[in-house]
Amino acid sequence: MLIVFESFRIGKVLALHWRHIEADRITVEERLYEGEFDDVKTDAGEREVPFDKRWLRKSALVGRWNASKHRQRDDLAFGTRKGGPLGRRTLLRHIKAAAIQLGLSRAVDFRSFRTMHSSLMLREGARPEVVRDNMGHANIDVTQNVYGKSWWEELVDAVTRAVDAVTIAAQNAEKEPRKDQPESVNNEWVPCGCPSKKPRLEVIKRIGRP
Repeated sequence: MLIVFESFRIGKVLALHWRHIEADRITVEERLYEGEFDDVKTDAGEREVPFDKRWLRKSALVGRWNASKHRQRDDLAFGTRKGGPLGRRTLLRHIKAAAIQLGLSRAVDFRSFRTMHSSLMLREGARPEVVRDNMGHANIDVTQNVYGKSWWEELVDAVTRAVDAVTIAAQNAEKEPRKDQPESVNNEWVPCGCPSKKPRLEVIKRIGRP
């Protein structure tokens, strides 16, 4: 849930201590990589991520708190039974096994959830700047071009709108009266800008005879 809805990288989830969890947000300032705790890689990666207004993620963390025997500020929110850090490769095996059972691609990994998060937020109308800050990217290009993907339904809707536009234009054209011949044929030359229905004498009086 933290990866999908909070856009956390797995290293930041595994490095999450109870002290990082506040009443309305999670502070990201540490990561776990190859069994070692370290600062986040970039300044943009160090950030505060808010909870949703439905408190869905907070409820999940409360459930985790109630199930844990390690509740000190410096204890890990997601750890082993002895309180040590979990292994990312072990978790990845569980994710891939679950994906296969659900009929999903074997290629599903931790990054797949980050991509889902970015695409969901952009699809629901969030400004790219908001998605960038929530994901901890340094620039919008990475957010949109690397993590922002189109959804099948969006492609269907876009193609449908294009078809509708052409269809409606064709229908409107059929409803318009055809004018194969002008209403009246007059071989008299009329100076440009003069109304064609003006009598020739009136036109001559107005512009003068050349």
